Amino acid sequence: TVDLELETQIELLRETKRKYESVLQLARALTAHLYSLVQTQHALGDAFADLSQKSPELQEEFGYNAETQKLLCKNGETLLGAVNFFVSSINTLVNKTMEDTLMTVKQYETARLEYDAYRTDLAEL
Repeated sequence: TVDLELETQIELLRETKRKYESVLQLARALTAHLYSLVQTQHALGDAFADLSQKSPELQEEFGYNAETQKLLCKNGETLLGAVNFFVSSINTLVNKTMEDTLMTVKQYETARLEYDAYRTDLAEL
């Protein structure tokens, strides 16, 4: 008892899961890099603010750079929050939703094998 259409759909689901796992891995890498970027921008903002206090002749330029870095840091944190939400959603899709579906597929395959075994036994009788 093999349903070719269902088998095709199951293989498509497995392939889709592999693709989403790849997207999840890339999104996690993006999150790590973005986090590092935001931390660097924060440190740069602090350094420029400190330099603006210690260098009166360049106070305006360093102050402008400090504010720019702080604004970039704030926007980076917003982006980081959105990427984290994306990662969480993809993680749920891959490791819960798709995994549950594939577990159901395994149960289906086991039931199908059992049915075929009983059918074969019945045919022998």
